Amino acid sequence: FFSTATTGMALALNHSNLSKLSPSAIVPAPTSYIAHVGVGGFSRSHLFYILNSLYATSPESKSWAITGVGLKPWDKKMYEALEPQNYSFSVNMLADGVDDIEVVTSLIDYAPLFLEPTQIAKLLDPNVRIVSLTVTEKGYCMDKDQNLDLSNPDVSSDISNMTKADYDPSVLPPNTAVGLIAVILLHRLRNHPTQPPPTIMSCDNLPMNGNTTKSVVTQFVDQLNNPQLSEHVKNNVKFPNSMVDRITPVTLPSHIESVSKKHGIDDNWPVVCEPFLQWVVEDAFTAGRPDFDAASGVIFTESVEHYEFMKLRLLNSTHSSLSYISTLCGHTYVHEAMSDPEVRSFVRSYMQEIKKTLHPVPGIDLDEYIETLIERFSNPNIADTLDRLSMDGSGKFKATLLPPLKELKEKGADVQKSADGVSLALAGYLKYYGEKDETVPDVLKDELEKAGKEMAENKTKANCLKLVDIVFGELQWEQLIDNVYMWYMVLEDKGASNTLAAYNESR
Repeated sequence: FFSTATTGMALALNHSNLSKLSPSAIVPAPTSYIAHVGVGGFSRSHLFYILNSLYATSPESKSWAITGVGLKPWDKKMYEALEPQNYSFSVNMLADGVDDIEVVTSLIDYAPLFLEPTQIAKLLDPNVRIVSLTVTEKGYCMDKDQNLDLSNPDVSSDISNMTKADYDPSVLPPNTAVGLIAVILLHRLRNHPTQPPPTIMSCDNLPMNGNTTKSVVTQFVDQLNNPQLSEHVKNNVKFPNSMVDRITPVTLPSHIESVSKKHGIDDNWPVVCEPFLQWVVEDAFTAGRPDFDAASGVIFTESVEHYEFMKLRLLNSTHSSLSYISTLCGHTYVHEAMSDPEVRSFVRSYMQEIKKTLHPVPGIDLDEYIETLIERFSNPNIADTLDRLSMDGSGKFKATLLPPLKELKEKGADVQKSADGVSLALAGYLKYYGEKDETVPDVLKDELEKAGKEMAENKTKANCLKLVDIVFGELQWEQLIDNVYMWYMVLEDKGASNTLAAYNESR
């Protein structure tokens, strides 16, 4: 997945070569730390990049740096890629006429708990003032009702271990991000009771991600038979909500080669992303923070809700909705799909439909935002794949579409007027699971494939209902089922491309 070979005249990325590779790069001298769980492409293109950008403009921010956290064996690849580079990496921003690169030094350490449990000491340091997360929805260990899944073996193991009087996390570290947060908060409360607790900051694409994090952490600590900790989490620990946005595809070998050849940097695992960046966050931090609001693209607000709904519904739900139908049209890449006039028209109509479920967003013209999204989706330099957008679709659809669909149902809305594009997208989703032999990873993959195959073999409304129930179980909106079924049968009759053409003609 990554390469350590030196190519041509390029120099290996590490602190010793920084003056040659990036003379403007600044290595921080931290006295305060962010412990980040889930070091991946997005966290590095977003939070890590934002902090790094402050080093040149905000002297106080140089006292802040990030310690990465690896909980699982699959974190080994990232650790082994970045450790020889002093954890520095490059961010390559690509668009038409844009090929910019920045060396990021804000990640200065890494705690590979899967390899060395004693490294948890770095996270228990009282100078850790923020614990941030990009662990995807699965990392929050929730059940279908969005509560902590106590039947999850990793969750139950963490609870069992932490309730033992002799539990030592440096011998047996937590299995989950939720358990790790509980360990950090308990240690701070016991050993540094006069200090404020660290802020717990989710940077994942979840509706009201701070509230979600607080909910699962609170439910977890309530299982530990420690009333003091439970009250502490409920009353003293802050979980700011935030909206995060930057399209960051999977790094490919071709990206690594391009960074080496074009920019002279041999980086084991660079990040490729678009130039656009946005972060809207509530200013709710208990133990201080970097001067985040001085960074480009960052907005601090009292309420992130309307910004978040805008992004989740217009960007994230559209990503999911275009991915399956575009795959059925034979496309592989997002920009390739967006160059298809029928896909492009569908995407614009879909977003205009979804826009009607949103409240006004301060400082944002929603029509301009939609056109910006279409331009971003069409960026050929990113080469983002439809498969990436399709991953974990059940969770993404539920997070982005269930709330507006419930609102429409409660209002007695006409589905064909208010959710026709959503219906076609869901029909494409069902068709995808009925047609494709190899489908993308999803926590409900087996159930989705079973529903898709049953629908392909016996095209009944009852089988259509099965898939909708898997994703939106509590919705039970018969009018939506009727419309999804109608579009499925059109897909069956006309194929994906002609169905999109029929949809677009009907607008």
